[in-house]
Amino acid sequence: MNETFNMNRFWLLVRRQWTENKKVYLLLWGVISLSLVVLTIFYSEKYEMQFFYILLFCFGGCVMIPTLFSRWSDFGRSSFFLLLPASVTEKFLCGLFCGIILFIPVYCVNYFICTYIFTYLIVLLFPNNLLSFSAVITGGINEIASTPFSTYVVIFLTFLFAQSLFMTILVQFKKRQLLIFLLTIMAILVLYNYGINLLMSKILYIRRGDFRAPGVILTFYSPDFGYEKSLGNPSSVEYFSFIKLIKNLNFLIWFIVFSLLYLTTWFKLKEREL
Repeated sequence: MNETFNMNRFWLLVRRQWTENKKVYLLLWGVISLSLVVLTIFYSEKYEMQFFYILLFCFGGCVMIPTLFSRWSDFGRSSFFLLLPASVTEKFLCGLFCGIILFIPVYCVNYFICTYIFTYLIVLLFPNNLLSFSAVITGGINEIASTPFSTYVVIFLTFLFAQSLFMTILVQFKKRQLLIFLLTIMAILVLYNYGINLLMSKILYIRRGDFRAPGVILTFYSPDFGYEKSLGNPSSVEYFSFIKLIKNLNFLIWFIVFSLLYLTTWFKLKEREL
């Protein structure tokens, strides 16, 4: 197969992707939409809702992966995928196009519709003291527009972290990919945060238990460090935030790391086809 990228073949792959998996995609978006409505109605804590929104976003991105490579664990289906008259690059870019470039804007539009429109219409069925529909929509737009750009970067990097890792594991292993994925994520988070704690405890000369590592996930999630000091009762926690330049460099490094994980999938596809 000619490795030169051909736009016609690429769009045929995209059309094939939709034709073969449209039932899965429609079911996925049904689950995501229902979850968004339920979260909006029953959860009032802002930060708790944000966590579940990010979790749902990453979940959808990971669910897309098994459809992008025709059930890689099934030798017959994956062999058929490899024999398609298209280059490895076109197949790989088709996966990225469906799993990232299409998925993210569709999720964003679906999020807005479910959170601010469907939820409003459902709540109208019960006695309530809601604002007018136009006020709710205006408030939603203002909330989205006022959210710092760095917050969206964090959400995007979290998505790349989950999806790129799951894509690599799906292509690398034939069985128990979900279990391996969950164990790998837990191992990465535990070892990474333990290493950061150990490093910073040596630099700051404080007890490791008094140090707060940056972020629940990785350093792109919360770019600051903190440690507890007992100067009075109760004790206080002091934080040291990254300056903007270091924070942006931190974002860039993680983006490169996750891009390399995606490229690992491309190399595995290339190796399998050869």
